[in-house]
Amino acid sequence: MKVELFPYGAFLKDLGVLVVADLHLGIEEYLDSQGLHLPYSQLPDMEDMIIKALDRYDPDGLILLGDVKHEFARASDQEWRDVRDLISTLKRRVRVEVVRGNHDNYLIPILRKMDVPLHDPMLDLGDVKLVHGHREVELEGTVVMGHEHPGISLRKDFGAKVTFKCMLHGAFEDFEVFVLPAATTIGGAKDVLSSEPLSPILKKLDLSTMEVHVVDEVAGVRKLGTLRDLLRVLQSQRW
Repeated sequence: MKVELFPYGAFLKDLGVLVVADLHLGIEEYLDSQGLHLPYSQLPDMEDMIIKALDRYDPDGLILLGDVKHEFARASDQEWRDVRDLISTLKRRVRVEVVRGNHDNYLIPILRKMDVPLHDPMLDLGDVKLVHGHREVELEGTVVMGHEHPGISLRKDFGAKVTFKCMLHGAFEDFEVFVLPAATTIGGAKDVLSSEPLSPILKKLDLSTMEVHVVDEVAGVRKLGTLRDLLRVLQSQRW
């Protein structure tokens, strides 16, 4: 399967499908309810990022790979607005489908009103399985997932750590796995060098052999090597 990586998603060239994961629309209203007010909406940046990818790859379909919305317990007013506005804009350009994530409770009524297919627990495209990543699946062919919010933390010369979003790619004996970064512009990424995997899919794999691709809107996608190689380099630099 020919997979082209971009910040912050992947284009499955053989299928003509664009995949983006973990938008977490509505997270601003959730944070406000927790006492953290952000004078910023991620929706325009999210929309701009996806439209640029549509312009670049001209896909036949767009798959939102879970956690389209943020709240577990309900669909907040902002989630209704943001999901509706984003999908309405995207549907004018391309066919849109959604794979259900663990944050997507109460998403069904929104998607039903917009006539958008929802796949649970996966979208099976034959040799390619599109999953969110919070449930176990049979590992075969090519598995593309989100959920993990992978990142890598690097220490600058003066000691401060900076965390970059990244993608992971592993080719194993009978299958390969792509782990996409979170598309949300609010919230950080989980350092894969120092934390245990969250996904039950990844818990079964030897992550040390997976390739790390750092993603940045300006620099693009940069391959750094395997997790094992990066850990070896970082450990040799400790003092």
